[in-house]
Amino acid sequence: MAIIDPRLDGADRAEATPLWQRLGWMAAIWLGSVLTLGAVATVIRYWLNSPQS
Repeated sequence: MAIIDPRLDGADRAEATPLWQRLGWMAAIWLGSVLTLGAVATVIRYWLNSPQS
């Protein structure tokens, strides 16, 4: 008797979507995270290099 049901409810739905769509979402999420990290790094760089008054 398993405590957690090993069947995944969304697995059939996930396999029904085309591969290009799943890869597109993965690429979009990756690109968004890279751009966000770059923006945060730029803000921190300008903040640390700003002249101290």
